[in-house]
Amino acid sequence: MTATLNPTVRDGAAADHADYRLLRVGLWSVVVYVGLGLLGFAVFAGFWPPPGEDLDAAAIAAYFRDNETSIRIGMVLMAVGAPCYYTWSIALSKIISRMEGPMGPLSMTELIGGLMTGVVTVVPAIVWQTAAFRAETRSAESVQLLYDLGWLFFDLTWMFSFLQSVALGIAILKDRRAQPLFPRWTGYMCFLTAAVYVPLVFIPFARTGPFAWHGVLNFWAVFVMFFVLIAILTPYAFRALRRLEAE
Repeated sequence: MTATLNPTVRDGAAADHADYRLLRVGLWSVVVYVGLGLLGFAVFAGFWPPPGEDLDAAAIAAYFRDNETSIRIGMVLMAVGAPCYYTWSIALSKIISRMEGPMGPLSMTELIGGLMTGVVTVVPAIVWQTAAFRAETRSAESVQLLYDLGWLFFDLTWMFSFLQSVALGIAILKDRRAQPLFPRWTGYMCFLTAAVYVPLVFIPFARTGPFAWHGVLNFWAVFVMFFVLIAILTPYAFRALRRLEAE
């Protein structure tokens, strides 16, 4: 006789497959975050690199007035894409929860770090949008104030992304499977990325040089490592989901 699968078991299996499909959508959503973020921030707003921390109010105001429309478009794109970093982080947190167990704190640390990194992306976009929105009627000092506020918020909230990267790194190294879900070297990449964020503490004290918000360390190194880590982790996260679903 042919065995008939229990309807409850069959429905549960179908629900599990649907959950994994949604997790894959969450991983894919980081493409929206990166695409809209870079398009808005780097291409339309021209913040790649941004106007320098050492520029005076007149220079900042002139930049916003000359590029008012493109900055406004860019900040809309940046704000719209920002929540997709959180949906990516949700998928990663689910994978981590299978690596550390139900009582482990790392998955929640990664999840909240991802949520706050999304917030850290959207709030400066709104502040810079405000600066551009009426740039032609605001005083130069008001435009500069909003520009500074956006960057200080953007950079001095680095601990959220730092903790997310550290939690990911620890979880990857704690995975005791015979064949870990992520290669161990990716855990060390997480720690390296976290370490790159630390010099951001010098943003308020250096208007020129590598520690300024447009400098080699606090702009180029931070942004490159942030996006490199996303590019490294995402393919391995898809592979981890395939393994977990098969198990």
